Amino acid sequence: MTTKLEAIERGCKLNDQIFSLVVAKFKSKEFKTEKDVSRFIDKEIKKAGAKNAFPTIVASGSNAVNWHHKPTTKKLRKDFCVIDFGSKFSGYCSDMTRTVFLGKASKTEQRIYKIVKRTQEKCIDKIKDGANTNQLYRLAKKSLGAYADYFGHGLGHGLSKKIHDKPRIGKKESKLKAGQIITIEPGIYIPRLLGIRIEDDVLVKKNSYRVLSKSPKRLIQL
Repeated sequence: MTTKLEAIERGCKLNDQIFSLVVAKFKSKEFKTEKDVSRFIDKEIKKAGAKNAFPTIVASGSNAVNWHHKPTTKKLRKDFCVIDFGSKFSGYCSDMTRTVFLGKASKTEQRIYKIVKRTQEKCIDKIKDGANTNQLYRLAKKSLGAYADYFGHGLGHGLSKKIHDKPRIGKKESKLKAGQIITIEPGIYIPRLLGIRIEDDVLVKKNSYRVLSKSPKRLIQL
């Protein structure tokens, strides 16, 4: 019988493979709209014999401010594009987000992206059995600095046969437990300007952690 960890690891591996294909198709200019991207992702998930863990999110430009944005047929433009999707094997959900830039990012845009990336890495580095979820959330807020007010959702959540399970990593206190698989997904969303989110699935271990999502987190400019 497939264990939860085996199933979610399999999902993460597929997500990484699909993201690599998505980047290649962006480079070859095959995508024209958000819907083009989401349909391709959904097709690849189905082709692999998996199911969608949740409706695929592709949010470009000002749409990226809405973290539950539904892809549209509006033409893709130069700006950040948030891609949030997950595959499901044996009923267990995986969940990954990467933000790419369509075109060439300005120095300010690159700096803000690095703040999100650094925040995510800092929070992941504190994961272990017994870690306080509220302290992780407060660490994210502190690391985001002047942009903390533009981070409006929780830092993460548990993964199981439900896409959003316990523990919730936010304002309420709880303790992480070894064997849990959680997401860490800080973001910055500045209305009418930009949205950035980076998310990985992480296994909680006794004295450390293991990141299950392997896709690159450097800013990919396409």
